[in-house]
Amino acid sequence: MKVSSKLDEILEELLIKELDWLKDEFEFLFKSKKNIYTEKDRKIANDILDYFLENTYIGDNIILLKLMNERVENIEKMYANFL
Repeated sequence: MKVSSKLDEILEELLIKELDWLKDEFEFLFKSKKNIYTEKDRKIANDILDYFLENTYIGDNIILLKLMNERVENIEKMYANFL
């Protein structure tokens, strides 16, 4: 197995864990609010997404980029009236 291939696998596993955390965090913080969000809620949600996107390393791996974009778009769709 190539070193870069193994590294890509590790990065993918880490990204999946981070994306699961992101989804869980949104559900924990906002699902129970039943579409009644405050400006503070909106700021927190956007800050979480901004932080995640700015601090998640995917390198130049197109597969990881697509995976991350897909998951973030799903979160944005779930909370479309919120973000």
